[in-house]
Amino acid sequence: MPTKFCFNKSAPAAGVGLIRVVSCALGISSAVSSNVLAQDGADDKQKIQNVEITAPDTQSQRRQDSASKIVIARSELLQFGEQGLAEALKRQPGISVVGTEIRMRGLGSGYTQIMINGEPVPPGFSIDSLSPELIERVEIFRSTTAEFSAQAIAGSINIILRKNVERNTTQLKFSVQHGEAGLSPALSLELADQNGKLSWSLNTALTQNRSGSQPVTTETARDTQDTLTGLRRFHEDIRFQTDKFSMAPRLSWKLDNGDQLVWQNLLEYSQNSMRGNNHEQTELGQASDYPDNDYRSDANTRHLRSDLSWSHRFSPEIKLDSKVSGFYLRRDSDYFFDGYFRPAATSPFVRNVVSYAVDQNLSASGKLLMKLNDQHSFALGWDGGLVRRSEQRLQLDHAAGSTELSRLNEEYHADVRRLAVYAQDEWEISPALQAYLGLRWEGLNTAIRGLTMLPVDTRSSVFSPVTQWLWKLPGSDKDQLRLAVSRTYKAPLTRNLVPRRYTVNNANSPTNADFQGNPHLLPELAWGIDLAYEHYLSKDSVVSLSTYWKRVDNITTFQLFRQGGEWVSWPDNQGRALIAGVEMDARFPLKWWWPQAPAVDIRFNLARNWSRVDSVPGPDNRLVAQVPVTGNLSLDYQRNANHTLGMNLNLQTGGYVRTAIWLNSYSSVNRSLDIYSLWKWEQGLQLRLSLLNVLHQPLVTAEGYTYQGNMLRSIETPRSTAIRLVLEKRL
Repeated sequence: MPTKFCFNKSAPAAGVGLIRVVSCALGISSAVSSNVLAQDGADDKQKIQNVEITAPDTQSQRRQDSASKIVIARSELLQFGEQGLAEALKRQPGISVVGTEIRMRGLGSGYTQIMINGEPVPPGFSIDSLSPELIERVEIFRSTTAEFSAQAIAGSINIILRKNVERNTTQLKFSVQHGEAGLSPALSLELADQNGKLSWSLNTALTQNRSGSQPVTTETARDTQDTLTGLRRFHEDIRFQTDKFSMAPRLSWKLDNGDQLVWQNLLEYSQNSMRGNNHEQTELGQASDYPDNDYRSDANTRHLRSDLSWSHRFSPEIKLDSKVSGFYLRRDSDYFFDGYFRPAATSPFVRNVVSYAVDQNLSASGKLLMKLNDQHSFALGWDGGLVRRSEQRLQLDHAAGSTELSRLNEEYHADVRRLAVYAQDEWEISPALQAYLGLRWEGLNTAIRGLTMLPVDTRSSVFSPVTQWLWKLPGSDKDQLRLAVSRTYKAPLTRNLVPRRYTVNNANSPTNADFQGNPHLLPELAWGIDLAYEHYLSKDSVVSLSTYWKRVDNITTFQLFRQGGEWVSWPDNQGRALIAGVEMDARFPLKWWWPQAPAVDIRFNLARNWSRVDSVPGPDNRLVAQVPVTGNLSLDYQRNANHTLGMNLNLQTGGYVRTAIWLNSYSSVNRSLDIYSLWKWEQGLQLRLSLLNVLHQPLVTAEGYTYQGNMLRSIETPRSTAIRLVLEKRL
């Protein structure tokens, strides 16, 4: 087999070592399970559903689909019991998570397209607000397809909300997590039933999440002789709390003429609060404007998404799929910043910012699918809509004694009209060769109007051809090659187009600058090639090796300048970037490698990403905040029919990046270890115990400015281990 070099079957000691690692890491859970399940022999005879790490149907989709994609089953998303989707996705091949931002190939900030049911999420939507309980599966597309928006230079992640309906399903789940900031409880309920041609489901989740952070910021300044001229440290203590209610109802009708009508919704309401304080220690040089300050904010968010889809078959060979979609997202926030001088205890400066942002979208799409024969199908489609964003921000600055210093009232609204038409051809040329050809035209018109700004009008359109090929190698039913060539793009974020100033509250500097949008930004355009080799060991086991190369024109970099005595950063199109990478993904049972091994499933993936920006001098002139290396090692040990243990070790590297001629940044390596233990009993009762971020490694980031001296601003954020308990009962 071409992949035998990846494994050493003659070294069973290595397999024993892996089991010992799991046993040591989960010693406490194993001891508990030994007491709870004292009669393994009797339990093994009971008909209890086993844990499935990867459902066979998802693996089959990956293998047979002409378009390259990875399908993540619901069971895998819920495996470690996380409350947020981002943490559940970080274990997947080529995906990294920075904060709560999900990135493919190390790239976020618009390079990775996030969709819900095939529709791009609104700009203000936080992917981590989605509970994994509401999700049916996740599809990861390394290359684009004509059916979806081509705003996917790094790739696309499509989140499919719960669809499958089981008759008379009632499932209740309660969980509680203990972390640095205290307890975080959650409750979810799943209901589903059928009545003739009508089926319905309702998934609800009620969560409260508490978290905390105590970052330490260090600022240093040196002159041209490298002599230290300034040193100050900021000690912060921040506490967050989010109370959220989510509901995803779904109705499906099978009509008499074979048509199907589906109405799917997502409703979310959340209240967020943040409290923090900052204490500065100035050891050398001048202190900041407000050495002691505290801040607080309260916000509430309402999100409504509704999709109505209709499928109609004109004949056995011709089918029409159409959908009308809409979403509404509103966020209201109230923010206070109090700055204090020393030694006075009074507050000489108070900043209050009251703001709201509203995102609305109405879209319609359709696809006419024509089956030419059993091996050949052709489709025509369209997708159009209006996205409207409104934002108002009132900033009031006060001195001691409530004397008003300044008032800033900023309001703007942006309308983004989009229209796309596409054609795609899927053809099984022979049993060994499949081809996918697609062409998409997508146009965007953006109009921005505001109180304190000049009108902004931009128009852009992109032709995005794509072709994907699947070749099953002769003489083998396990090996296949994939090739994809596509054109993708990244449209400017609305926030980056608005020429308004977002100011920092304290310590403005080259490494802590204000931000201002640029109305002249252009879309970034990319050509890309993806190549992959896949070897299927069995129905549920695969080893794949892939590589990619992309050229991005009109790359967006951030330029630094001074205005009115303050440092300001803004985005600008500057030249071209080259992006490349390799990725390895494997999942298989340990018995495939060592027949006498216990029931352990292994998943391993590793990805290396490179980039180079030609407008920035080297070295380290790669794209800002790109994650160079991501990797995961997962072990799942099914001790018996009632008990499963598992762990996942995640790696994300960082390093230095030169972001502009005088600017550079740094991020540390991030290693995290998660462990779970799952017990299952009769009548649909199960208990899951998880330890999250066992290594609790601190994170370090830094920004540097080098010109006639050096300024460095570094932030070290400690992290803690969380323990999570999930009790689930099928009623």
